[in-house]
Amino acid sequence: MGKMDGAPQLRLLVVLGSLPALLCGQRTTFGFIGGVNLTRDFPITRQTYVDPNYPQGLTAFDLYSDTRSAIAGVSAEVALVGGLSLQANALRRSMALRRRFVFPQGAIQDDGRLAVVTWQWPVLVKYSLPLKGSAKPFLEAGPSFRTRHDPVPAEPSQLGFTAGAGAEFRWGRLVLSPGWRYTRWQYDGDFPRIATKRDQVEFLTVIGCVTSVPSWKVGGKKLRFGLVGGTPFTAGLRQADNQLQGYVVGLAAEWDLRPRLSLESNALYRPLRVGGDPSLEFTVLTWQFPVLAKWRLKPGAAVQPVLEAGPSFRSSGNRNGYHPSRLGITVGGGIETFYKTLKVGPVLRYTRWSEDQGQRGSFRWFLFNRTAPNQVELLVSFTF
Repeated sequence: MGKMDGAPQLRLLVVLGSLPALLCGQRTTFGFIGGVNLTRDFPITRQTYVDPNYPQGLTAFDLYSDTRSAIAGVSAEVALVGGLSLQANALRRSMALRRRFVFPQGAIQDDGRLAVVTWQWPVLVKYSLPLKGSAKPFLEAGPSFRTRHDPVPAEPSQLGFTAGAGAEFRWGRLVLSPGWRYTRWQYDGDFPRIATKRDQVEFLTVIGCVTSVPSWKVGGKKLRFGLVGGTPFTAGLRQADNQLQGYVVGLAAEWDLRPRLSLESNALYRPLRVGGDPSLEFTVLTWQFPVLAKWRLKPGAAVQPVLEAGPSFRSSGNRNGYHPSRLGITVGGGIETFYKTLKVGPVLRYTRWSEDQGQRGSFRWFLFNRTAPNQVELLVSFTF
């Protein structure tokens, strides 16, 4: 196993450990969010050289963007106290990278374009100003995370900070919330990466519906939603050195079938990262989708021991030569306890993944880069 960096895990667990004192609000808002960027996706990068076919002067090769990108996704917001709320979004944004040649006499030749599809995950604390009127102004700020899924020569940074402002309008349970956001992203890195523009301004609008926690039922059975996060105890890649044992974060849903039995499903984002030499850094992005049957040993107790088991599915992007397997089996054990309407559930999970894609048969010798088949992680879920 490679080198492990424990600081990100500690920060994540501290943040998650503070959530029970905050996430006790009853009002929640789910909806769709969409908009457009107001700044370039990429700054203009120009290289000049002498082309023997055009001896009159220097020929320029430009990388740039001059179009706006559509942004769309889903939004969830939980009311806290005193005008505060916690909002999380999942935003899909396609970033356009264009190429062109500019010849000495001024002629321009287009050289095509590439689309870099990214997902942005802002987690923002929102404060609604205590003003009267139909429009409720608000301010918001918090971290933003980013992933991409295209094998092109751009690798957008994964972390940024977002601040924004807007106004919220409400008609019954319907909410309309337009606003502006500014995000400052970390630097993407030097050549051969093509750096995206670090300063981004976006205009976004949320259209949502207000609901309450007690109303979440299917077939008369309680349905819970929430957040889950934690840290892996095992490396994700087999042969790579200097691995950074990062974090696991995502969404949780649970359907209480009986006092002892429930069905839980997660959508977990886990980046498999390799550090060390900046020129050799890379990340394999994975999404894990465990579907688990959960059994409570002491239903109704203040602290309930639980066991869980079921299949896990996995998708991947930004593979960097790896081909993570898509199917595994997960078992785990932990406890559950309640704080008002909030259920807190720490659990230790073990997943055994099948062979990576392409390892079977005559192709086994060809694939050197492999993910680790055994995965152990500590997760904490917070559901309503």
